[in-house]
Amino acid sequence: GRSRGRGRFHSVPAFALATDLLVDVPGHGKMAVDIAYGGAFYAFASAERLGLDICSAKTRDLVEAASAVTEAVKAQFQISHPESEDLSFLYGTIVTDGKDTYSEEPTTNICVFADEQVDRSPTGSGVTARVALQYHKGLLELNQTRAFKSSTTGSVFTGKAVREAKCGDFKAVIVEVSGQAHYTGTASFIVEDDDPLKNGFLLK
Repeated sequence: GRSRGRGRFHSVPAFALATDLLVDVPGHGKMAVDIAYGGAFYAFASAERLGLDICSAKTRDLVEAASAVTEAVKAQFQISHPESEDLSFLYGTIVTDGKDTYSEEPTTNICVFADEQVDRSPTGSGVTARVALQYHKGLLELNQTRAFKSSTTGSVFTGKAVREAKCGDFKAVIVEVSGQAHYTGTASFIVEDDDPLKNGFLLK
């Protein structure tokens, strides 16, 4: 009945799609961004290059900057997943403190995704993609654990590349992501024998 430590998962094959991609971002000019996949595609941009401090900037300013990057990448770069066309789109932008080189200190980021939503955590798929990027750039070794902190809540995940993999023609890694888990509630579902929709239904 109580949480007993950290939860963890192993990711889908994660990979770097593009690094140091020059994108013209309205209001910020041309800047280099990285694009990586960790369950969804994200663009990665340095807060400093956007004229912001990841730890002290207003969340609204970070969201607006991230959204500008997202829209610029969508307009200027074609994203394609090698194995699933349904995944061939940019889910959002993760603004980072730029500290990709390995350190025992956490690196901070904010994930702005979908309709300008902000993740309360460093983001599972986002951490997966960041680890894949850092491994691709030679900044992380296999089984070298890195800590990632949310700029909004301060929550921390850890991530490490546990083994190499392939995704289409891309060199990929399987990433283990870990974070503190807490119970939030329980639910019971009951199916009655005479329920005409007990087996579900499909709308097209």
